[in-house]
Amino acid sequence: MARRRSHIKRPANLFNLRAYLLIHLHTFFASLGRFSRAPFNFMMTVSVIAITLSLPSGLLVSINNLQTLSGQIDLNNNISLFLNQSVSLEKARELTESLDGHDKIAKSILIDKQSALEEFRQYSGFGSAIGTLTNNPLPHVIQITPLAALKDQASLESLISELKQEPNIQQLQMDMGWLNRLNGILDIAQRGVSIITLLLGFAVLLIVSNTIRLELQNRRDEIDIPRLVGATSAFIMRPFIYSGFWYGFLGGVFACLLVNVSVGLIDGPTSSLATLYDSSFSLVFMSLKHALLWVLFSILLGIAGSWIVVGRYLSELEN
Repeated sequence: MARRRSHIKRPANLFNLRAYLLIHLHTFFASLGRFSRAPFNFMMTVSVIAITLSLPSGLLVSINNLQTLSGQIDLNNNISLFLNQSVSLEKARELTESLDGHDKIAKSILIDKQSALEEFRQYSGFGSAIGTLTNNPLPHVIQITPLAALKDQASLESLISELKQEPNIQQLQMDMGWLNRLNGILDIAQRGVSIITLLLGFAVLLIVSNTIRLELQNRRDEIDIPRLVGATSAFIMRPFIYSGFWYGFLGGVFACLLVNVSVGLIDGPTSSLATLYDSSFSLVFMSLKHALLWVLFSILLGIAGSWIVVGRYLSELEN
């Protein structure tokens, strides 16, 4: 067959941009119209692609919401200094003033034991039990905020070691350590989602490739006849490439819709829970920019899957 095609005399190559664009435009919409002949199979494939891509995109949106939540919390590494019970209020005030003048501390606030006890009595729900106490068991507390320049762990550890040398300090506690651990977990989750995205992206590539392969088997006459009259490989591949485009485009769009609908369904209960904690936090939907990038990623997968299968099929026919 390849020998017969070699004797075919091709017409002169006169490029016409308008005709070229019209041919592509016709093939572009014809490939979509072809799906109307088997809409159920087409929607089944698009649905599988959408569900597959919605998992990593939903995880990314979840991580973005957790990062937004952590960003609404004071990120200063506040340190609480619990003083010895024997330290008087006057001595605690002197210590607070001396810490205010420290070159590594932005500010220090004294919470005296009586104020702490009254606050605990008011909010703990154990007011009657606290009233039976003969002595105040709470110590004076000094809350300090390090300078913003002290962001690395080594600088903070140096400050903590220096504060531990103060004999009037019984215990030292870093208030925001849990938030640093949360951010570390989010970093690990982001890498995990990247791996999941690659794996599921490869799965979408296989789905599109297998679908196009079945189309090739059903449309063999449409391929063999044009090849006999001298059609180029690009001409034969074009409708299948556009089919891959439509699979990827619609699959990506439906994946973004699934994610945003899911976020909308749980946004109400989340806002109600945040209100109980006196917070205005609400879930963030997938942004338009991220949705466009995700649809573009899906389109590239669809085109790549079609290109690989059709190119391999045509190379086998040539051989």
